[in-house]
Amino acid sequence: MKRLPLVFLLATLATLSAPALPAHAGWMWSPQTGWISGTGAVKDTPEEQLLFAVGFFDRQEYDRAAKEFKKLIKAYKDSREAGEAQYYLGRCGEEGGDYYRAFKDYRKTIQIYPSTKRFDEILEREYQLGNHFLAGKKRMVLGLAALLPARDKAIEIFQAMVEDGPFSEYGQLAQYKLGLAHLSLGDYEEAVGAFEQVISRYPNSPLVDDARFQIAQASLKGTFRPGYDQAPTDTAIRGLTTFVKEYTESDLVEEAAQRLEELKARRAEHEFLVGQFYERRKRYDSAATYYQGIIDRFSETAWAAQAAARLQVIAQRL
Repeated sequence: MKRLPLVFLLATLATLSAPALPAHAGWMWSPQTGWISGTGAVKDTPEEQLLFAVGFFDRQEYDRAAKEFKKLIKAYKDSREAGEAQYYLGRCGEEGGDYYRAFKDYRKTIQIYPSTKRFDEILEREYQLGNHFLAGKKRMVLGLAALLPARDKAIEIFQAMVEDGPFSEYGQLAQYKLGLAHLSLGDYEEAVGAFEQVISRYPNSPLVDDARFQIAQASLKGTFRPGYDQAPTDTAIRGLTTFVKEYTESDLVEEAAQRLEELKARRAEHEFLVGQFYERRKRYDSAATYYQGIIDRFSETAWAAQAAARLQVIAQRL
């Protein structure tokens, strides 16, 4: 026990005689990493901080790199390097397998730094991330993969791309994939609307024929709500009409024609119910307009004969 003070004394002398490592306030140095912030401080310039953070990224230390990129954005938010750091946050998420986090950081780059030189690259990366989710990729939750595929995230990603870069190289691709993502979830009305946008926004796109085919597919599968808004049904009718006329050799043409008759009958029924609504309120002119519309637009349906009968009744009352 009496030897302990001597041991402590020798250790203290060894420490005092050891060569001191170079140091700056708030920074630590080692041969492996160079200067590392020990207090959360950043480098003196955004350029230095960006190079420092990219060093960790290049060594595949993505968590540490992300921390340093965030420091740069917080300390130098108005610098050119801040936009680059935001982009690299997306890269960290993507390389680390957290694709949804990557998408959020990529989109933030476009929204906060719209003049970024990475704009086209980011859209390309977002497109690939959307494809991952569309193919059944599971979202990471608390560092673990969720139980079910996150195809709803594909919808979110492709919708964001359509909003952020509608006329970019990937705009029309994202619009088309948005329709496919809705189809995969059974959202047939939304799918029809998305494919219709491909046709109306990009009439010269090579995807137009595919969009028309997908509208036919969605219209065959979809159960359209009989609510007041008949726009989805009208879109489906237009799509099926075009498909039946232009794809006469398709194996689906017979089924499409049958579905077209069903939708027209449903649309005519809706118009007839609206006509009855006005007729009960003695607004005969409005009722007659709807009944006549059935005869003009849906003459091949059974509702046309009923509409003609109601017009005769209204004529007697007037």
